[in-house]
Amino acid sequence: MAYLLEHPLSLLTLALLLSLLQPADKLQPLLTAGLARLGRRLNKPGYGPGYLRAAGTGLLLVVLLPLLAAWWALTELAPWPALLDVLLLWACFDAGRISRRLPQCLKQIAEQRNLARLTLAPLCLRQTDALSELGLRKAVAEVAVLRLAADFALACWYLAGGIYAALGFALLRLAVQAWPCKLDDWRTFGALPSVLYRVMAWLPVHALALTLLIYPGSRSAVRAWPRGGLWAFPAAGRALAVAAGGVNAGLGGPRRYTQATEYYPKLGSGSQLHSAQARALLLRLTLALLFWLSLAWTLTLVPLFYG
Repeated sequence: MAYLLEHPLSLLTLALLLSLLQPADKLQPLLTAGLARLGRRLNKPGYGPGYLRAAGTGLLLVVLLPLLAAWWALTELAPWPALLDVLLLWACFDAGRISRRLPQCLKQIAEQRNLARLTLAPLCLRQTDALSELGLRKAVAEVAVLRLAADFALACWYLAGGIYAALGFALLRLAVQAWPCKLDDWRTFGALPSVLYRVMAWLPVHALALTLLIYPGSRSAVRAWPRGGLWAFPAAGRALAVAAGGVNAGLGGPRRYTQATEYYPKLGSGSQLHSAQARALLLRLTLALLFWLSLAWTLTLVPLFYG
């Protein structure tokens, strides 16, 4: 029993439950805003691409190395170091915010569209002020897929590489949100964190995308898979394509991160995403994550009791 209490899977499950019960609503935006403020001190207009890449890389190291050292010191001094793992994962998981905000946003879309835009705005980079009813539903679906896929990748790295691998991935995730390459101002500065994040997330996101193929509608999901390769981050594009194709709906298309409209590849089918399909997509994502959690517990408990 003592072995299970400090097992990484137990700590991961505890952090997930804590996130669902009490999401880190204020902490995550605070961390992202702090990284963005640090980035703005170095990311100045008129600087050359070489300097900006070096500055982004240097700032990432300046934050990461003291963070790793401080974490090591805390684990040496803490009476129960495993509790720190739980707190870190809780602070970085988006599952709690997603489970509360997105279903609430879907309810608001039909009758309180302006309120739905305000609910969605803190969770996505795009401008929500002018989103139509369809645009809001597509944004909800895309946010759910991308945020929960990142949570899944964080969990995978924690189980595979321990707390320091999870800490590195969590910092990259925050840096990608604070220095978004989708915006011209950050494209060069945030290039290295973006590449490293994509490398670390590639395998877990593909695993989650493949899991979405086991639901009804898998034929249309399989047909949608190749289109995901057109996305800037193909792993995320395939997850979006499979999720949309499985419910026979479309994602992607035009969106605004600034005043200019940008056109992203259309994924899934050509059908419009209705409210019932958006809810079905959220349910499928939840079941996919529960599948992997259940599988991990099975692989942990069976050797323990029958090995």
